[in-house]
Amino acid sequence: VGESGLLVTATARSTTVGLTRSLAKELARFGIRANAVSLALVRTDNFDAHAGGSEDERMRKILAQYPLRRLGHPDDITPMVLLLASPLSSWTTGQVVSVNGGYAMP
Repeated sequence: VGESGLLVTATARSTTVGLTRSLAKELARFGIRANAVSLALVRTDNFDAHAGGSEDERMRKILAQYPLRRLGHPDDITPMVLLLASPLSSWTTGQVVSVNGGYAMP
C-alpha cells in the first residue's frame, strides 16, 4: 500500500514480490516452489514497544484502516504459511498471498 511515511516498507514489499517471482521461475525446474505471505500489522510482543501515542487513540486510528477492525495475531498467519508449505499447494508457486485483515485489497 502506498502511503506517506512507508517508503521503506513499500520498497521492501516490492522487492519481496520480485524476488518471490524470480525464485519461483528459477527453482521450478528442481521441483522447488517459492511463495510469500504479505502481512499488515500483526500484534506481537514488540508491537506495543514500537508504536507511539496513547493506546486508545493509536488503536482507534490503526483499526479504522482494517475492514475486520482488529489487528492480526501470529495465529492468524500460521495457517497460510502451513498451507503454502504443504502438498495441498503443490501447484502454487510465485504467489504473494495477502493475510492482512482486508487492509490492502487488489
